[in-house]
Amino acid sequence: MFIISKIIGVFFSPFLWLCLLLAMAFRNKEEGKRKLYLGISLCIIFVFSNPLLINLAQYPLHAPPMPMEKNEQYELGIVLGGMTRYDPVNNKGYFNMSSDRFIQTALLYKKGHIKKILACGGQNGLIKYEGFTEAGFIAQNLVDLGIPAADILVEDQSKTTLENAAFAKKIIDASGIPKGKAVLITSAFHIPRAVETFEAAGIAVRPYPCAFSILESSIQPGLEDFIPDPGVMGSWSGLIKELVGRMYLKIKASL
Repeated sequence: MFIISKIIGVFFSPFLWLCLLLAMAFRNKEEGKRKLYLGISLCIIFVFSNPLLINLAQYPLHAPPMPMEKNEQYELGIVLGGMTRYDPVNNKGYFNMSSDRFIQTALLYKKGHIKKILACGGQNGLIKYEGFTEAGFIAQNLVDLGIPAADILVEDQSKTTLENAAFAKKIIDASGIPKGKAVLITSAFHIPRAVETFEAAGIAVRPYPCAFSILESSIQPGLEDFIPDPGVMGSWSGLIKELVGRMYLKIKASL
């Protein structure tokens, strides 16, 4: 599944489509076909670089905020990776734009909503880096914040959400943690699929979405939304991968 997700990320990329169409346009000697390819290229630029369109497409897939009540308390909080990057030049790991997952996990612990933390994530890439895993990096930073190492469990083998759930189930079953709902902490866009995956693996969870990339104000049209933004194109690949992941879960559940 990991390799499939990487392939989907490459081939379902509007930027790749644009590059291929432009190459076909410049290599084709027929005027009619050249104009056709260039016309489709312009359409791709207009549609897939429009900030409002990607926000409208993604917003319904986001989980809404689900703040904790004052007296809510759980034995375990499970935080999923996808929030770090490793730099082999400096031999160091760094947090990325999804690091709100880490922040919210630490806050939930500090506020007494969760008693223990399970950090999930191996190496989410094709290249292996000796001595670095997402879960290990997350755990060390939690310890640096003053959270006792005894309250942190590490699952550092997984590469996908399916593997997150499978390995987490083994650790939870072997840990002696009292059975009950665990808090599942991940990005709002990822929460629906993650919850379905974990519950299918036999782990009851209380969703805690964070890292909100799209807010309600993001789907209110503004003048800037009609100005093409090249950076928006990459978001469509993530959207398509998420939709394919959800479709896979539905097919798997129906078999």
